Amino acid sequence: MSDPVMAGPIVIGLLVLVAALVATNLMVGVVLWWRHSGLADRVTKLEVHNEHRITREEVRQVFDRLATLEGKTDATNIMLRTVQEHLLEND
Repeated sequence: MSDPVMAGPIVIGLLVLVAALVATNLMVGVVLWWRHSGLADRVTKLEVHNEHRITREEVRQVFDRLATLEGKTDATNIMLRTVQEHLLEND
């Protein structure tokens, strides 16, 4: 190995090997970054999607409140009809 003629190709070979390892490392880094970005976007979309989802309990509460409001509206209509009839009788 002390022969200067053989040292040139060995050094060039090692430089090519190091360059290939560096290029491979960079490609792996880019792929990992790309996958991480994609996963981060999907997790964000899932979090936003889940925030807008309501539970069965919340749906039940909405239906209960709606039924209560319908009952109150019916009662108010009956009362107003009775008052109107009473006022028309007195005229």
